[in-house]
Amino acid sequence: MTIFLLIVIIGLLIYIICEYKKENRKVDTKISWEKLLPGYVGKNCEIVVKEPLVNIDVMYSVKGIMTDVDDEWLEMECTVKKKKVLKIFRIANVNGIKEIV
Repeated sequence: MTIFLLIVIIGLLIYIICEYKKENRKVDTKISWEKLLPGYVGKNCEIVVKEPLVNIDVMYSVKGIMTDVDDEWLEMECTVKKKKVLKIFRIANVNGIKEIV
């Protein structure tokens, strides 16, 4: 019985250590888009989203001129069939950004 309890305790310790390491990796690799995005205001860029935003017709990425950024929202001016369209979505949906020259 004591051997079984020792095995359970060792297993729990290994599990806790692995979960702790996972949390530390997530915190280190997280990019603060709130700090990076204001540098792209007024520039032509492409933003890749984490998941499709069907309501505003963004499946993978959106190209356009970034017009405004605040703490939570992002506004882009896109050209669709020779018309200018404003697309507004959350910064939390941003997965990557690239400036188009």
